[in-house]
Amino acid sequence: MKNIPVRIGWELLIPIFLIILLPMSLDTKNGNWEVMLVPCAVFGVILLLMFTILYKIDHEFLYIKNSIFGTTKIKISEIYKIEKTGNIISSPAPSIIGRVEVFFTNGSIIISPKNFSDLENELLKINPNITGKK
Repeated sequence: MKNIPVRIGWELLIPIFLIILLPMSLDTKNGNWEVMLVPCAVFGVILLLMFTILYKIDHEFLYIKNSIFGTTKIKISEIYKIEKTGNIISSPAPSIIGRVEVFFTNGSIIISPKNFSDLENELLKINPNITGKK
């Protein structure tokens, strides 16, 4: 089974950090540290969700481990197209930059591999009928 590295988007983490933690940090100047507990917990959960997404390929399936939400298993023989996308819809893609939509018989899913060409080459080794669009 081959691991496909996931692209982690700091362009998502920095705004979340600024929105959640920065306003609360101003209250800590007054010695009110308790207000930071919930925002830090929320930020921790977001980090957990982002850093536990995994993509794996074996001889038959593409596995997308959706953090704590389970694993999506896509038969590679049912994949007919992969293409880069700018779609920001919620998906197991912890980055806005470098998203890839994988089209298969029952629908599509957006992921964010670190290297599109590596993913494309691995899938084409198993299913040469897949069309790719960069």
